[in-house]
Amino acid sequence: MRRLRFPQPISVQLMIRFLLKVRFRTRCLIISESINSILTGKIVMKRTDFLKSLGGITVAPWAVGSKLTGTGVLRKPKRLQPGDLIGLTAPAGIVFNDDDYTRMVQVLTDFGFRTKFGSNVRNRHGYLAGTDRERAENLNQMFVDPEIDGIMAVRGGWGCSRILPYLDFKAIARNPKVYCGFSDNTTLHHAFMSYCGFTTFHGPNGNSDWTDLTKESFESVIMKGEESRYQSKSDVRTLQAGSAQGRLIGGNLTILTTTLGTSYQPDFRDAILFVEDIGERTYKIDRMLAHLKQAGALNKISGFIFGKCTDCSAGPNPTFSLAEVIEKYIKPLNIPAMMNADIGHEEDNFTIPAGGIAELDAGSGEFWLKESSVI
Repeated sequence: MRRLRFPQPISVQLMIRFLLKVRFRTRCLIISESINSILTGKIVMKRTDFLKSLGGITVAPWAVGSKLTGTGVLRKPKRLQPGDLIGLTAPAGIVFNDDDYTRMVQVLTDFGFRTKFGSNVRNRHGYLAGTDRERAENLNQMFVDPEIDGIMAVRGGWGCSRILPYLDFKAIARNPKVYCGFSDNTTLHHAFMSYCGFTTFHGPNGNSDWTDLTKESFESVIMKGEESRYQSKSDVRTLQAGSAQGRLIGGNLTILTTTLGTSYQPDFRDAILFVEDIGERTYKIDRMLAHLKQAGALNKISGFIFGKCTDCSAGPNPTFSLAEVIEKYIKPLNIPAMMNADIGHEEDNFTIPAGGIAELDAGSGEFWLKESSVI
């Protein structure tokens, strides 16, 4: 097909007027090709000029195949409500205890939900709940299944990064749903945010402890759509007083650092970074924070929240305390920062919208959402 070329500059109105003269049977094809050519620069018209000429209409990053930036607008999934069907998926490790299956169904039933287990949940492939393709295919199916209203990981563990090549991000992007989980699910939160353009939720897995605080936070954020206020029951330590506003980015520190240098790396610009971890020695936390610094991530954030570091031993003597290590990297940034928030592998675990806009007051040891994270 002969490539159409337009003089520069050109208004979208003139382009449309020209294309409408084309025969009806080929019009849709040519319009699609022409707009794509403009966006990719094949037609002589600057992409920025094209977007400006749309009169304020924005083109979603996921619609043109580019990553969402720190200032991009995330779509919000539909809030969950009693009667909804929750798909329980296993994108990573296995739930070994049958009692955990019974307990997670009971918890979700108490919220008024119905539940449906993924086809691979009881599969076993080494320490994984099925092969990479099986786990990915189940997740793909749950997003496109019109009967499933929301999705929850039964657990974290290991293996979410292995399924990324097999996820159908285009299909998932067309079917935004609540996705909730934490730990190894950190990988999926950033993948969905970057390539599907919607908010997901760093919150309880199916096999979590589901304390009153955990239940209340889940209900407030995902079911009621409240501008939730996060006030930890534990003693929060202020590292640097002050307030900051930004997009909530983070999750498990170990998993987050593995995204650096990949296409799934989140955009840290002006973000409020929240992290947690489990079973890591202090020198490993030191190494990971150094990695974030040297990758340029820490210098971009506007605020910092360290959650729990469960079973994180000091390591060899002599050593540094966890607080000393964190302060070494965070204090020089001169940004609002706190630690010991109820985020992570403890009984109490907040539900945090990954990509949600929040404000942090490190002096008072709390943060809150600036808007609802669901519709």
